[in-house]
Amino acid sequence: MQSFFSWKRSCCLIMSNMICLFLFSQNTNSPYSVYGIGDIDNNSYNRTSGMGGTGLAIKSSVFLIDNNPAALTGLSRSFYVATIAATGKSSSFSGEPINSSNSNSKDFWIKRFMLAVKINKFWASGFGFNQFSNVNYNFNGTKFIEGSTNSYSVAYQGDGGLNEYHWTNAIALGKHFSLGLKSSFISGSINQNETLNEADALTSISTQQQDYISHFRIQGGLLYEIALNKSWDLSIGGKYSPKTRLSAERALTVKENNVVVVNNRYIKSDRFYLPVTYAAGIAMKRNKKTTYAVDYTYEDWSSLGIKEQGWQLINSNRISAGAEFSSYKNDHGYLVEKNFFQIGAFINNSYLQVRNTPINEWGVTVGTGGSMRNSFLYTFSLEGGVRGTTQQNLIKETFIGFKLSLSYRDFLFSKGKKYD
Repeated sequence: MQSFFSWKRSCCLIMSNMICLFLFSQNTNSPYSVYGIGDIDNNSYNRTSGMGGTGLAIKSSVFLIDNNPAALTGLSRSFYVATIAATGKSSSFSGEPINSSNSNSKDFWIKRFMLAVKINKFWASGFGFNQFSNVNYNFNGTKFIEGSTNSYSVAYQGDGGLNEYHWTNAIALGKHFSLGLKSSFISGSINQNETLNEADALTSISTQQQDYISHFRIQGGLLYEIALNKSWDLSIGGKYSPKTRLSAERALTVKENNVVVVNNRYIKSDRFYLPVTYAAGIAMKRNKKTTYAVDYTYEDWSSLGIKEQGWQLINSNRISAGAEFSSYKNDHGYLVEKNFFQIGAFINNSYLQVRNTPINEWGVTVGTGGSMRNSFLYTFSLEGGVRGTTQQNLIKETFIGFKLSLSYRDFLFSKGKKYD
């Protein structure tokens, strides 16, 4: 068991550190990432970001949109697209536990990378990685010794998170239907530290708990599109994820006054589940230039029964809507998109409930994008919103941030063959 645990832990660390190579900086303090596997990131980092992440029924021939795995069939045949996305965020916190030393946070990091290609008329494929969850918190408190008036000051710190490495394949079934399958490997480590200090500062006990988590996950998608008349096009998309078990191995390290008492000892196997997820979206496009879209996502967390003292996971509902307005130019007799402008909004009834209070979130977005040159594409969006509440001595986060996506698109080597 020890050798298997060491091998599994090494694999998790290697794959987790791959993304760290691209990390610029991160000093965020996410207070609610202390629960479960951290803050799960369900945001989109592509052309749909300015529409509140609304894109289950949207695909593009030029931009890499993968909110729905089936949307890859929209890419132009024999072209590949490589995309890297980054995000920045500035947050201010309020509530009883907040003071001047922890009331603000800023961060910037790389969120995803993906490469996709339309291989032939009906098959598109892509692979990449993205951050799946994030853990980053820092709390201070006091613990009293049972049966005594003696107390310890205690500091809680956590970092790490999970990353998702995925391979997506999509197939077009005729002119109207597309099917997609996203196969993922979720892996990473979560580090939680508790440091106790006596009032006289003579004794310090540090306990580090490390969870190494990994498992495979699949997501299926479908997309249907049809022209209603000369002016309007309709598309409907759906996505499904089955219940997924994440396997975890836990190690413990204990230090007393910086002297190692227990060194990285395997203590148990554990598990965490991701719920059954259903999502659907609809989009209407007018004259190929203006798009209106709405998405809905439901996650069945309650049936998993994940709860501990003071918190539990509850069913989650997310609704988003957005609009996009495109402008075109004439390029050698062809209409080519010049740029676009987007607006959107979302409401997320979160999966997390603390002290019988849901930690909900809402926000509004604006975005723009286009081509810098024939092969270089960009999207940029701004987002502002609120997460959490100050009720029950909880913490409310007010945030503003941006998402930036840069893409390179080019023709595949064709050995002299010419493609339409």
